[in-house]
Amino acid sequence: MRQGALALCALIAALAAPAAASAALATVLSISPNNGRAGSAITLTGSGYDEHSEVFFGAVRAPLVSVDSAGTLSASAPPGAGTVAVRVGNGSGLSPATPTDNFAYDAAPSEPWLGLDGNNSNSLGPPAEFTGRGIVYDRSGPIEWTAGELATEGATPTFAGTALATDLANGMIPVVTIEYRGYNGSYKPDAAFPGEGQGRDTLAEYVAGFVASASSILAAYPNHGILFEPINEPWGYTTPQFDGAQYADVIAKLLPAARSAGIPLASIYVGATGEHWVTQMYATQPSLRTEIEGWYLHPYGPPSGTGPGDLGGIQSLPAVQAEMTSGQNNLIVSEVGYCALDVNGGRSCGHDTFPHGSEAADALHETLVNALPYHEAGWLRALLVYSRNDGGWAMQLPGGALSEQGRALVAFAEAHEAGSTAGSSPPLIAGAGAGCLAPLADAILAGGRLFISDGFSCAGAPPGAQLR
Repeated sequence: MRQGALALCALIAALAAPAAASAALATVLSISPNNGRAGSAITLTGSGYDEHSEVFFGAVRAPLVSVDSAGTLSASAPPGAGTVAVRVGNGSGLSPATPTDNFAYDAAPSEPWLGLDGNNSNSLGPPAEFTGRGIVYDRSGPIEWTAGELATEGATPTFAGTALATDLANGMIPVVTIEYRGYNGSYKPDAAFPGEGQGRDTLAEYVAGFVASASSILAAYPNHGILFEPINEPWGYTTPQFDGAQYADVIAKLLPAARSAGIPLASIYVGATGEHWVTQMYATQPSLRTEIEGWYLHPYGPPSGTGPGDLGGIQSLPAVQAEMTSGQNNLIVSEVGYCALDVNGGRSCGHDTFPHGSEAADALHETLVNALPYHEAGWLRALLVYSRNDGGWAMQLPGGALSEQGRALVAFAEAHEAGSTAGSSPPLIAGAGAGCLAPLADAILAGGRLFISDGFSCAGAPPGAQLR
């Protein structure tokens, strides 16, 4: 038996020993926040708390506990790692462990963390424009595999396998989406969705195909940090749409099969969106409360997304994360970005469309600034900017020149690398020929100085100038 388990058994025995053991066990109904680091202040709600209550993160006693009432107390998280149960002890023993008391320790933020959603195979210029600045995560169309596709057939790379190899050769970290059938972007209820309608007979087929594809990729490219997403935007294809129950059935079958095949569950990012999707998945398949180790979300932003049902913005992430009891310290966000009419020949792209590229660039910078604290906290592993290069979302223009959004992304990445974006106010960059907006000074304050990237200039400052 491991030392931690022995310690926990000893604690339970000690707590159960007093004669006052007739008191009811304490309970933990919720924990906020559900993730953090050593020293984080945590609030527990439940019952049975008193001045003698002790709090344990796994087998480790919390150093500071303050009881506000019989139903609320606060504690300071002791050193730890991974996901642990937070339990309250009284004279009768420890509160029973439940998924709602899980606390996930956030790792220190790791670099790189920025990326592009679809920039390699459709690239209009050298990927080094981005990878050279640490913008390396990539989710691209040909890397949207159909379950069962392999990296090679015999000794010959498949089409998808060739695209994957190109991604890696260009210095990117692929996020591979594995679909239940060829992706067609229709975004409407689909009777073939695994487990539903015609798909009732295809759920097992999809799971087997996912495992075969992921296993093939990992065998061909071990130790490359490749990540997986089971079905892109699954909520668009359920009947009715946004029915988390159907997708939960898929994931409940997929994760045990992936584990048995040796696929790390921390590399599988389960699709999620908006308010209560996560809760609905948990309610349908309770095993997912502890099985999921990563989530892949698609919020757009701004607006802030902080109001009930207003989940368009990047700032909605904490509200969605609060519903998680598993994987809450390992999130990927994709498809943030905006359409510029002047880049798209005056044609609308649908939602989040701006007349001018400078406005789209300002909005993108605001989103990046809002996302930065989540990355610095350690739980936002990667953020991918939507960069469909055949339209107004493009980060690059024909011939490889950066669009105004591309410039904003590159400048943000460079400033962050220099440690100068913390606390900055949007926007960092104006459009081409418009110079740099006044709030640039805010970004300079944290780092003291900022270098202007070659290829564009602020009013009165040549490319490569150093502002003090």
